[in-house]
Amino acid sequence: MKSLLTLLLAGSLFMMATGAKAQTASADSVKAYTGSYTFASGSPIQKYVITTEKGDLFGEADSYGKNKLVKQAKADTYQSTSSYGSIITFVRDAATKAVTSLTMAIQGTELTAKKDNP
Repeated sequence: MKSLLTLLLAGSLFMMATGAKAQTASADSVKAYTGSYTFASGSPIQKYVITTEKGDLFGEADSYGKNKLVKQAKADTYQSTSSYGSIITFVRDAATKAVTSLTMAIQGTELTAKKDNP
């Protein structure tokens, strides 16, 4: 009985420790998206700025106000809480895995923006 309790306690401590690491890794990975992204000339949106607050990701198109971005099941994909419900997909460099651009699916159109300082 004593060994069973010890095993359960050890397992609980292990789960707590690995859970804390997962949260830190998640917060670190969100930071990879932050920065300013520029769309092509003539695009309806010129700039899109990604910021973080308390581990949450936010996006702001030009100066229309920022909206929370909600993680989706697909890797590097988020949905904006704006009234448009845009889907933001971040694109990574194949070799370095650094985020280099994003695509925004909005109202049946897909726009692409390059990260200003990848």
